[in-house]
Amino acid sequence: MKVDFIVDEGVSREDSYLIKDNIFGVFDGANSHNRFADSAGKTGGLIASQLVRDVFARNNRPLKELAIEANNKLREAMLAANIDMGNKLNLWLSTASVVRLKEGRFEWLQISDSPILLIYDDGSFRLAYDFYEHDQPILMKMKGFAMQKKENVQEYVRAPLTKLRASVNIVFGDFSGEKGFIDFLHTGEEKLQKIRHMVIFSDGLQIPREEPSKEYDYATFVKIFLEGGLEKVKNHVRDMESNDPKCWKYPRYKIYDDITAIAISF
Repeated sequence: MKVDFIVDEGVSREDSYLIKDNIFGVFDGANSHNRFADSAGKTGGLIASQLVRDVFARNNRPLKELAIEANNKLREAMLAANIDMGNKLNLWLSTASVVRLKEGRFEWLQISDSPILLIYDDGSFRLAYDFYEHDQPILMKMKGFAMQKKENVQEYVRAPLTKLRASVNIVFGDFSGEKGFIDFLHTGEEKLQKIRHMVIFSDGLQIPREEPSKEYDYATFVKIFLEGGLEKVKNHVRDMESNDPKCWKYPRYKIYDDITAIAISF
């Protein structure tokens, strides 16, 4: 077995990752809309992703139990920081995609949009869980403004972004300290048979799309990964982003998002 990983910060720093013994995970934080930061300058998003990661690092109980503990710890941290949790816009969030290897099998857990991509011996692939793309409608709106050559297209979707954030654990799920997160938590256990690679990554490594209404291009992702690993995929994504600084061709919230990824190869 070989394990590779990459970390490449974008305009924010809110991703975390876990590689410990037989457990691997990627956690993508999201700060509150009031842009909370502690006395050390650490954002709520980074606190959330690191806190959730640290609970999974204990690796001593079923993944779902660890997820519940992590969510409770996140709630405690926000209350200790005097966060008004009655307003969802104040919450610190984190995705999670976690894999635990066993003898001939693997457990997985996922919430939100950090994928777990499975690549087989014959080059075929699938996601462990085909997650709901909660950002897709807003990115489609951004595409419309981009076609009009509007500067700072992100400014035109602030209202729908606020509405989306207020629907966390109602329409889409994240670790947020709320009990409702459990309804959006997905877990499973499968055989490792015929799996050649497992790639766990934050959405910053997704190949940008010209048309947000279409699905992500995992076929191209897999092709590039098989040619040159995580580094080649990262360089491909960064090249596309650098050639589109106004986010007109590939609608997205940030010019450069954080990239964090782990590849496990057998």
